[in-house]
Amino acid sequence: MHTPIRSILSLLSLCAILGAPLHAQTLDDAAFAAATVPVPSPPLALSAHPEIRADIFKLLGYAHGSYTQGNALIARQVLDSMRSPDHITRTMLPDGRSVLASIDAGTHGAWRAAMLFDPQRKLLALGLVNGHCQAVTSDTAPACLPSTHAVLTLFQPPDAEDETAAPLLVWARQLPAMLAQAAQEQRQSIAAVEYVTTRPGQPGWQPRDIPPGFPVSLLHLLLPAAELNGSASDGKIIHPARLAGLPMYTPAQAAEAGGEPLPDAAVTLRSYADFHWVLNTYAKLAKDAQVKGHEDKVVFSGRDTSGRYTVTLREPDKKMACSSPWPAGWISRQQTARTGESIAIAHRNMAFWHFGILRYDFRSCGAARSLPCPPLPSSKTTLD
Repeated sequence: MHTPIRSILSLLSLCAILGAPLHAQTLDDAAFAAATVPVPSPPLALSAHPEIRADIFKLLGYAHGSYTQGNALIARQVLDSMRSPDHITRTMLPDGRSVLASIDAGTHGAWRAAMLFDPQRKLLALGLVNGHCQAVTSDTAPACLPSTHAVLTLFQPPDAEDETAAPLLVWARQLPAMLAQAAQEQRQSIAAVEYVTTRPGQPGWQPRDIPPGFPVSLLHLLLPAAELNGSASDGKIIHPARLAGLPMYTPAQAAEAGGEPLPDAAVTLRSYADFHWVLNTYAKLAKDAQVKGHEDKVVFSGRDTSGRYTVTLREPDKKMACSSPWPAGWISRQQTARTGESIAIAHRNMAFWHFGILRYDFRSCGAARSLPCPPLPSSKTTLD
């Protein structure tokens, strides 16, 4: 279930401060605090470290929940809660395990996350201090529990014992400096601890998300390790709900299509996997398709028994790929939002995310649409 975090050692070796391990097996707050040292001048925030991100997605998958945001991707909520490069700490435990942690500086550490590793640097558990935030409306900040009733959520793989995550209970009680300065009656406290067994193998989308008109024979092309970003059918947007009923193409996009018939159905997914891994995956999944494109946009064009399909893989401009825990601070680009390919700019505490947009278009032909099914060009490109 876990993969070694091989580059954590190289990340921390650049800092060269490794506090002494605990001298007692009993994990009390004072001993934990004494064994915790800051990691100065790291090359990357924990949330931006590729192998840390990969392990977090491997543990959490594409599940959604309400912790620091309402009904959002849990992995993003965890990573956003450790995105400060100035507050990374490391704690060495006497049995060789270690805790690596950071905070969301925008909340002064009210939202913070930590990873528990075994001596071989395998991820054992994740801890997230949060407010069980619930979405109110799409354009306002979520409603969260007061700081005096914070929740510690512990994410563990199947078959893990609750006791394994015990060091994270002690970690959660260590308040960041800004929170520790609050008056006693306003100071954050952990009012509840919950253990969550993850199901990382579950797809990030459900069969109910597939729009009418999308053929079952093409479902194998939908990447399971991705979240639903948009869908459309019969020329109208279905998802996201706030755009439901709008035309799937803006006038500019319709003009660009040059008279091409609208897709019977379209699905847009978002994947946080390595973009080149996604490309190579589709080189195998759509091995009979024609391939065109370049580094940040590749189009696979193929034919199903009942029509034609295209799979467009796109890596948005990294400067446009930002995240914030507060939807109220987002400005969406109208044209991409209307097709479900939402790219947002956050004004507050921007953290760059690498993700890929995967769009699937299907057009029926033959007797179903009285539209001929022209043969596809025979040339094919192989991706390295």
